[in-house]
Amino acid sequence: MVTRVDNAVTVFNELIGRLGRHAVASGEEEYTQPYVYLSLHTVQMQTEGWQVDFDELAAVSGASALFGYRPGEFMPKYAHLVVDAAGLTPDDLSLEPDQEIHGIDQRISSATGFSYAWTSFEDAESAWKLIVETVDAGHTAKGWDWEGILFAGYNDAIDIADRWIFAMADGPETYTKWLSWEEFCEWVDRVIGWKQAQLGRFAGRVEPASTRDVALQVMRDLIAWSAEPPHAVHEHFPGATWGLAGIRTYAEECRKVDIYETWSACHDINPQWTIRNSTGVYLDRVVNAEIFTGRVNTHLRAAAEQYHAAYSCWAAFYALLGHAVPDAVQKMPAHRQAGSAVVRAWIAHEEAALAEVEAALAAV
Repeated sequence: MVTRVDNAVTVFNELIGRLGRHAVASGEEEYTQPYVYLSLHTVQMQTEGWQVDFDELAAVSGASALFGYRPGEFMPKYAHLVVDAAGLTPDDLSLEPDQEIHGIDQRISSATGFSYAWTSFEDAESAWKLIVETVDAGHTAKGWDWEGILFAGYNDAIDIADRWIFAMADGPETYTKWLSWEEFCEWVDRVIGWKQAQLGRFAGRVEPASTRDVALQVMRDLIAWSAEPPHAVHEHFPGATWGLAGIRTYAEECRKVDIYETWSACHDINPQWTIRNSTGVYLDRVVNAEIFTGRVNTHLRAAAEQYHAAYSCWAAFYALLGHAVPDAVQKMPAHRQAGSAVVRAWIAHEEAALAEVEAALAAV
């Protein structure tokens, strides 16, 4: 018996699959190597009927307010996965004993009304049962993997070995395909080894916070986290430099050819620079929705322009030193100095944006 959530497959292909690479479409933009947690969440939400995009989730989740950097490390970029709930979670959310909700999910839930919970499993059979239960109800199940995986179908069989599971994934490989039972068991063993044996699923509609309260939270986080990330982030990623200081450190080290022979704008920063544009998109929408007064909106419009400009700088930096640039070019001192100058331009735009956000908050 083959059962599949076909509208989820359609949404995945529209946002991710059709691009044929590790990316996500949001509006007119195609973001390279994005946060797959958020891109798959967007797929799940649109499948359930929510009119949201990657840009909105990047902002309301708190992800677009963060920047972490530690030389030679890629883990600080995952800081968005350990943020707190910001006190925005509706009180009427109830969870089963084997379920949990993450801070990033609570923030999205409070902003959109899309409730979400993670359910643990012990082995391949219990994971299979969760997927069958979820797909039969017309939903999808998100799992951890190299970046992320989304289950949207199954094919049952009398012989367990003949079972198939339909999966969609992005990062590093992008695919939509049927996994054999053997491949599925390999995935289960992998995430059990990572202590990430959970599946994330839609948990119903809840009453969202007001758009004004959500916007204020986004604005406050932009200011606060540009200097200091949440305590849990500090604890989880020791040794990293955060916010504007992290960007400055990155700019300085980029030009040090005597210390770093090559330099690639890849794993350590990729998801973090693209979502600067998401902040700009979100602030544009706040202005257009006329949530605040004209004076506040004037500052927010100016802040949005600066965030878009910061994103343009990073797109230029990626063209200079992206992962497709040959090593020989990455070694060139002049090329590295040019890249460092572009990063400093990003800092200038982000500082200007933050000044406008701070002025907007003062005018509320």
